[in-house]
Order: sequence, then structure tokens, then C-alpha cells
Amino acid sequence: THVFEANLWIATGYTRSQFHYDKEWNVNCLLSGTKRWIFLDPFKYDSDLQWSRGRKFRPRDPLNNAWTDWVYLDPDRVDLIVQHKLRNMDYYELIQEAGDCIFIPYAMLHQVQKLDDGMQVAASWMFLPESIYEEEVCKEAPLQEDLPLAAMDTLFMYSGRGLIPQGYQDPLNFVNKLTRYMAQSKEEYLSLETFTKAVTEGDAILRSIRNSKKKIKNLYKRISAFGTERSEAGEAGQVWLSRKELRRVPLRLWAKAAAEGDDEGPLPCDRGQEYQDCSDEEFKKMTDFVRARLETAKHEEQPTSAEPVLN
Repeated sequence: THVFEANLWIATGYTRSQFHYDKEWNVNCLLSGTKRWIFLDPFKYDSDLQWSRGRKFRPRDPLNNAWTDWVYLDPDRVDLIVQHKLRNMDYYELIQEAGDCIFIPYAMLHQVQKLDDGMQVAASWMFLPESIYEEEVCKEAPLQEDLPLAAMDTLFMYSGRGLIPQGYQDPLNFVNKLTRYMAQSKEEYLSLETFTKAVTEGDAILRSIRNSKKKIKNLYKRISAFGTERSEAGEAGQVWLSRKELRRVPLRLWAKAAAEGDDEGPLPCDRGQEYQDCSDEEFKKMTDFVRARLETAKHEEQPTSAEPVLN
């Protein structure tokens, strides 16, 4: 199970969000300030909402929502002539104060507004609704102490450089798309041509970034390296990744392809940027840290031997 995103929110002034839904579960904890939240159930009102992007929300199959969407709405000046159907919609409102944590279900429409002009600090953790808690797997988790967030297996990790990985497509969706393209091309092994097609659609970063062909080829080689089939033909030591082996590739590497190959393009601040995925060295440091904590916890739980009795 991955934490999909981990975000730190810092703001001053009267800031607010759009009226939107996320594909992920979301836990938002407020450290300072006061916020007001509005929630509306899109499953009840889907056909009456004026979606901005449209055809993204799938009420009959919400786990496969085609990513996020928002409603044409100015929260400060709701036009009840244009948005007259809102008059008949039930909504929920709550006030969040410092120390409060809010759980936001995936696909739930929500809008949040900061209520004062002072400093506000909040943190949020997002994880995919497909995530399953397995008690047997997690029973040895080192819960006796708070682990640093840097040791958590956050899928879209931000290194402090390059693209800010917030709001990009689910890597599993990208893998599924690649699987379909391979099936359509009747490919048993992933070709550079098919991979290039998958990462250069629409406004994808890899379609227009400088030296895109070289970057795509390098990423293709990194991904193909997880295949088991080696060929003497073509480039020396060429490794081929079969359709069945796509899931062998770590999701943290698919996250790079998913972000840079997102056909809806980057956020304005991310134009021309590359996603800096978690390196093998960094991932080993995280793994070693957690394993060390597990070993420490095991030793602390072992009963101490009784002191010998002197006669």
C-alpha cells in the first residue's frame, strides 16, 4: 500500500479551492488557522452539475473515474440564476480548526476556504481507494513511534527539484493504457514505438520537452530493464519487457512515465520540467531505516530473563 501523495499546505490571506473531487481518499489535518468545508454528493446530482471537463466522473464505476473534475462555480458569488439547480441540492458544511483532521471520501465534491488572513498550515495524505489494509502484513509495523514522512513509501515523491507531482494520473491507469496499446498492436513485448505513443499524446510533457526523443528512449530502457527476455539481435544486451511483466516494474518508475506522459499536460509551474523519481539508493535508505526500526521493536518486546537467585 502506497501513500499516493503527501502534501504540506502553507498560506496567508483568504485563499480557497475550486469545487472539485479527487480520485483518492484524503486525510487533511489542520495545524493552524480555521477553514470552512463544503461537501456535496456527486452521485446524487451528477446529471445536474455543470462539470468543467466533463465525462470524467463515472457514477456507476467510480473506481475508474477518468481522473478529477470540478464544477463551474465561484464560491464567493454563486449565481443561482445560471446555477439554479443548486437550489435543490443538499450539501454539508463544517468548520475545521487547528488540531482537527478531516477524512474526505474519494469522488466527494468539496470546496475549502480559509477564514482568516493569518498563517495557515495543513498537511494531507492521499491514497487510492483500491488500497487494501492487510492486518497480517501490517502486524509488525513499527507503530510504537512516529516514523518520519521521508521513510514512507510515498508513490509520487517530491525530491525538491523538477516537476511537482500533484494531481497527475494514477500510474496503474498508465500501465492499463499501455497494456491496451500492446494488445491492439499484437505485441508480446513492449516496443519503443508503442511506449512513445503512450507518453506523447495530447499535451504530454514528453511530447514537447527539449530532447524528448532521447528522454523517451532512456525511460524506455529503464522500464524494459525489468524484463526477463534478452535478445542477441538489435542492440547488444537488449532486454524485452513482456505484457505479462509490466507489473514487475516498480510503481515509482511508472509514476515518472505517468506524470511526464499525462495527456492533459502539466500545471503551468511544471512546464518544461521532468519528474525526479525516487532513486534506488534513496529507496534502499528508506527500506533500511524501517527495517532497523522493526528490529529495534522486536528486541524491545522480548522478555528479559529473570535475575539468578543467589543461595
